[in-house]
Amino acid sequence: MPPPLAIAETQSSRSVPHRLKPRQIEAFRAVMQLGNMTAAARQLGISQPAVSRLLADLQESLGYSLFIRRRHGMVATADAQRLHAEVESVFIGLDELSRRALAIRDLEVGEVRICAVSLYGNGLLPQIIAEFVRRHAGINITLEICPHDKVVDWLISRRCDIGLTTGGDETPELEKYVVAESPAVCVMPVDHPLVGKSSIQAADLAGLSFISFPKDAIFRYRTDNVFDRLDIERDMRVTAGTHEAVCNLVSSGLGLSIISPFSPHLRNNPRLAFRPFKPSIDLEIGVLCDSDRLSLAARHFREFTINWFRDNRVSIL
Repeated sequence: MPPPLAIAETQSSRSVPHRLKPRQIEAFRAVMQLGNMTAAARQLGISQPAVSRLLADLQESLGYSLFIRRRHGMVATADAQRLHAEVESVFIGLDELSRRALAIRDLEVGEVRICAVSLYGNGLLPQIIAEFVRRHAGINITLEICPHDKVVDWLISRRCDIGLTTGGDETPELEKYVVAESPAVCVMPVDHPLVGKSSIQAADLAGLSFISFPKDAIFRYRTDNVFDRLDIERDMRVTAGTHEAVCNLVSSGLGLSIISPFSPHLRNNPRLAFRPFKPSIDLEIGVLCDSDRLSLAARHFREFTINWFRDNRVSIL
């Protein structure tokens, strides 16, 4: 009986696994599937002696026999059959992994998170998203509606991938793609006396009831700045937080307003009329993102959105 130290050394050497080489496993799998080394060599594009050497090295690494030579060729041992089952399970997993990896490339799976101000989140974006999903049913879409000043924050913090806003979002951390530009419009009830004018001057609204946006809204600031600069006062007792609410209040006869030309509520309400407003308040739709951090799905949605705006007229004027 060997001394205890020798026993310990033998057990230790057996407990250290030899790292199997991928080429050895490929050769073993090919021989098991095709039944002989000649066919395996042909499939692997190497010589038969090279296959024999790979199998010998594999058996040496494993420490047990995989094939027994018989008169009619090699026969796989029971251990080889068991190992082959394990190898196949690994390759099935790799095949599934490859399929899933290609599904990402082919836009069969993925996720896009979008943030937008309510004007676009409740108006244009649902239409764009619907068309995108019809073409890429496996991609999950999340649409977040947030205040204008939160869009940039959510993009930088990676809470969202793509953002849509109405201008004023210059930041070196994000790329901006201007997809539409148009001046603001004056909206009024269809029976309002000013409907007969081809355009509305700021002076035309002096003393009239005016539906305003909240004081912290960028568009409210730009609109007030025009009237303040011209020293024109309006009756501003009613305020609403969204374009939809403003349009509904105008159609109810509570006053006039100045809104984005991209509002879908102008098209959908036959009780409203709109006219160009002077002096112009130019507005734009900007697609914001950090391109370097976009997934393939998000990058494709960005391009899809840019092309959608190129192909569709979204401004009232």
